[in-house]
Amino acid sequence: MKRWLACVLAATLTVPAHAQLTAPVRNGDTTITVTGTRPRTGDARPEPSDWRMAETPHVVVFSKGAEAELRATAHNLEKLHFLLTALLGRTGQGDDTIKVAVTMIEDAGGFEQLRLTDLRWQYGPYPLEFAKTIYYDPRAEGSVIGTTETALNLVLRPSTGRPTSRNCDPDDDSPLWRNFPVSRATSPDAPPDSAEYLSQFSVNEIAICQSAQSRLYAAFAQNYLMTYFPAAYPRWFLQGFGEMFGTMVVGNGSVDYGRRPDGFFKVMERFGDYPVRDVLNGRYLTGKGRAWTPYHAWRMVHFLYFSDSWKPRLQRYLAEIAKGTDPQAAAAALGDPGELQRAVMIHRGSKSPFDRLTFPADRAPEPTVRRLTRAEAGLIRGRLELGARIEVPEATRDRTAALTRRSAWLDRLRGNATRFPDLIENQLLLAEAECRSDNADACLAAADRALAKAPSDIGALVWKGTALTRLALRAPAADRRQRLAEARSFIVRANRLDPEAILPLIAYHDSFVVAGEPASEAAVGGLYKVVQAAPAAPAPRLTLGRDLIARDLRADAVATLLPVAKGAFDTPEQPAAAALLATTEPTGR
Repeated sequence: MKRWLACVLAATLTVPAHAQLTAPVRNGDTTITVTGTRPRTGDARPEPSDWRMAETPHVVVFSKGAEAELRATAHNLEKLHFLLTALLGRTGQGDDTIKVAVTMIEDAGGFEQLRLTDLRWQYGPYPLEFAKTIYYDPRAEGSVIGTTETALNLVLRPSTGRPTSRNCDPDDDSPLWRNFPVSRATSPDAPPDSAEYLSQFSVNEIAICQSAQSRLYAAFAQNYLMTYFPAAYPRWFLQGFGEMFGTMVVGNGSVDYGRRPDGFFKVMERFGDYPVRDVLNGRYLTGKGRAWTPYHAWRMVHFLYFSDSWKPRLQRYLAEIAKGTDPQAAAAALGDPGELQRAVMIHRGSKSPFDRLTFPADRAPEPTVRRLTRAEAGLIRGRLELGARIEVPEATRDRTAALTRRSAWLDRLRGNATRFPDLIENQLLLAEAECRSDNADACLAAADRALAKAPSDIGALVWKGTALTRLALRAPAADRRQRLAEARSFIVRANRLDPEAILPLIAYHDSFVVAGEPASEAAVGGLYKVVQAAPAAPAPRLTLGRDLIARDLRADAVATLLPVAKGAFDTPEQPAAAALLATTEPTGR
């Protein structure tokens, strides 16, 4: 496969990539250049927004919060990236993947209003007490994470009086009474009513203030593992791996990881132990029986990871899972489940180990921060919502609500493009949204408006070529080949402007798929580069796996498909990947 790819990709040139709101961002580059905001003669000075963008070699973070907090978040994520790189033996290796894009939403209410449906990643299943304030989408154009600025109260036992706020501050040591404005509902002259007074306080409530950083670090660690070590992991392991780094503490030139999460004993007292056998056989994924929580995931992985005697067993177990071995058969590598159950149950005391890594400051450079213009800021929410709005679930009840949300989302993007016709950022996002929603005519119109302002914009060329591809398929059969060639010419032009850009590679291969034609060698080679740039994304893996099987590269197809077919999460691509994987098995097996 490597020799074949060497021939296919021999003519590919490497050019610098830049951090852009309108295109994927390659790791390693920290020059902030936003497409469409280049000064033009006669333009007024761009109006600043409340949003800022922080960028490090491996992450881009968008936030409306304080600049100091944004800077600290981006810097800590870069430190976490280095920590994971050092622990997993990747120091000094090259990195051609796409940067993670993180968007911070003000609070839990604002996050939930976005209705960000997870299609390719699932949080849990956890009890209702563990409300989801994290969104993760491993997209073909780079992974996206959304979370809150504020911490969240996990209420394990509701108050018999006034409940606490959903949002909290883990560093606030103020007395409880200071958090509530106490007022008397009756007239000031009425005699005191102690019951009325006490009802305005939290009474007998058990809550844990879970920091927003812990959710972000946990999701980032999961994405790291799926990006740099893609494999068919069991979900409990990915969850526990993320939680182990969710408690990261950053010091002066050091990072602690593996600390016990706040509220651990409260959760264990509330939910009790979880049967190891139900973890290994997958019962925890049903949500039935005893409650499975992030704290249970942390305890199990933390024990296996930090135990000198059990860590080799964990490694053998994961190796079997990665080969596609049935989970119950792979569990034999862990030994006696009763022994593991007893060991995990004991692993809850104050002697739980953690580790500290020290490193020079230059291994995690300070982020570059700048304020975004209003035009740029207008893209942030739309791009975050993109993955959750385009694909609509098949379930009737969910489908109706999802279609309504998509319609409202498209109307908002169309309104922005109409009100600000000279800002190509709006036109580019609208073109992408229309093309991905199969509205080819509207996509073409938006792409043409963007090209009128910036004739060499790669995104605009890609979306114009994509729209023309769809329209070519509606043409009479006699004209179809010529019109497809014309459509691809715009995509090829975009590729020549930047051979390393991801969007042209995706669009070029997609032009063969939608036309029902076998992908050319160049198209398959380009798709391989997409998978290398976004290894966690299941969609390009599925498509590449199909192409590899067609070329009788079955061993490579198996390696490509396994993380999707037998991976940790339920994705739209999983059934098709499993069916393809079955065709690679030897006859009679």
